[in-house]
Amino acid sequence: MILKNKETGDTHVMAHNVFTAGSGAVNNLLLSGEHVRKIHFQILKQAGQYRLMAMNGMVEINGGMVAEHLLSKGDEIKAGTDTFVVEFPEAAPAAAPEAPAGAAPTVGNPVERLLDGVIRLLDNPDKQRSSEEILSLGMELIEADGGYLFTVDGGSLSLLCSIPEDNDNYSNSAVNAALKNREAIIWSAVDGAAGGGEVSTQSLAQKNIHSILVAPLQNRMSGQIIGLLYLHRKKPDSPFSEPQRKLFARICQAVGGVLGANQAQIEQAERIETLREVKGAGDMVYSSQEMSKLVEAAKRTAASTVPVLITGETGTGKDVLANFIHAHSARGSKPFIAVNCGAIPENLIESELFGHEKGAFTGATAVQRGLFEQASTGTLFLDEVGELPLLMQVKFLRALQSGRIRRVGGNEEIAVDVRIIAATNRDLPAEIREGRFREDLYYRLNLVQLRLPPLRDREGDVLVLATHILKKACVSFNMNAAALTRAAEKALLKYTWPGNVRELENKIQKALLSSSSRVIDVESLDLPEDPDRELLSLKAAREQAEARAISLALTKARGNLTLAASFLGIDRKVLRDIMERLGIRKEEFKGLKG
Repeated sequence: MILKNKETGDTHVMAHNVFTAGSGAVNNLLLSGEHVRKIHFQILKQAGQYRLMAMNGMVEINGGMVAEHLLSKGDEIKAGTDTFVVEFPEAAPAAAPEAPAGAAPTVGNPVERLLDGVIRLLDNPDKQRSSEEILSLGMELIEADGGYLFTVDGGSLSLLCSIPEDNDNYSNSAVNAALKNREAIIWSAVDGAAGGGEVSTQSLAQKNIHSILVAPLQNRMSGQIIGLLYLHRKKPDSPFSEPQRKLFARICQAVGGVLGANQAQIEQAERIETLREVKGAGDMVYSSQEMSKLVEAAKRTAASTVPVLITGETGTGKDVLANFIHAHSARGSKPFIAVNCGAIPENLIESELFGHEKGAFTGATAVQRGLFEQASTGTLFLDEVGELPLLMQVKFLRALQSGRIRRVGGNEEIAVDVRIIAATNRDLPAEIREGRFREDLYYRLNLVQLRLPPLRDREGDVLVLATHILKKACVSFNMNAAALTRAAEKALLKYTWPGNVRELENKIQKALLSSSSRVIDVESLDLPEDPDRELLSLKAAREQAEARAISLALTKARGNLTLAASFLGIDRKVLRDIMERLGIRKEEFKGLKG
């Protein structure tokens, strides 16, 4: 493919799979003009087609502004002061051979290869491998002996990858200097640091490092630093040069620009994926045999229109089960109206359920449709039905039997088609014996009874629910994905949950909001002491504390053992031995943000 300048006739050949244009020196095509960006657009060759993608904005093609466009012969691209026409000559230059998946390209100048690696990083789900490829290309270009790629998220610096692997032989002071000055820093044992003396000579001498090159990766849209690229050399006679520093700075500008331009898109994709995972938030979440049997019974019940009575302790999720039955019934697309009978004052409950006419009582300034009318053709869910006053129980039973209601202050009977689902945590037979609940209403409601077991009896459901609640909370609070430590999981399993699922949800949400990281530990959960729980031995308590500290360190280091060991102040081999004893695997922490 060729871009031909419409005014001057100059041609620019796309000889490789990636072609970039912009005001920066690293581009294949240099552009000028007031609104031209450092990397204005890029063209990717994929399966014989050429796709133009705007960077950090839009590009004018054929008179319209687009973010992405599949190029055809004759297309006109306006950028800055120039207009280019797309041509496909019959004898077009041969394109570079396609590189195997995950492998670095073998043709093209090093800057093109580096940008190609960055582009593959955005499309490759294996970001760890792609990041290592970018770092490897940068090391090759600048001829370095070792390198590190850091990410910066919310002010927290995390090591994404290193070459050699699990290597922490870098200078913290050099990293801090690059972050502070927001520019590329070069340091050598002979000349010291350019622009300041932040780098410790003694520290690097101990690490056997004689030259450093480190620069920030900046999001060009927001101006925020989103990462750092760090290289070093060990040979005393070959320090990095000033021209290499300038080239390295431009490379990091390009890499940061490409990554920053796609950062919002990547975060949105991750958020959509999380939303997809919790799409069934109003559905039943379980793994236990007890709940499996209950859900099957609920599905059978949903096929009919008979009243259902749901019993169970407070907080077990009776409202969720009622919603589940409605959603799986033929009325699923019709109204689902829920009311807590214990939350309505006794003098207002009749008006709330049946409605009222204008002037029926002081303050009744207009006709009000009651919940029965609002739920007609759908489902009316009466939570805490045992709280209904006796007089109201009589009127409620009459409405159930006749299918007709009368508004307060009205004379006309109104037909309603409502399915009733009621729920209670009370022992209704005992309430009948005490004269607080009508026996005839009980039998009318109790054609089908479903009992929700307490959470302590739902073996295997605690962690399934906790994980689901945590994902749902991250979406609700607009937070990044979070995870529970193993110690936290064990604590959740040991606790007896007197408040059932509602208490679990409360503890998870509070822990997420109070935690300083995206890791929920035992302390964050703040579980009350369980009098039935056995006292921990000193050995068990020590192991619990060790597991928490190691989990936090591995999260911050994203699974890098050497870096985690340095945080903990112990040797890497000692850390590995402790992890093996406690059953902690570093792979579980590589995807977490520190």
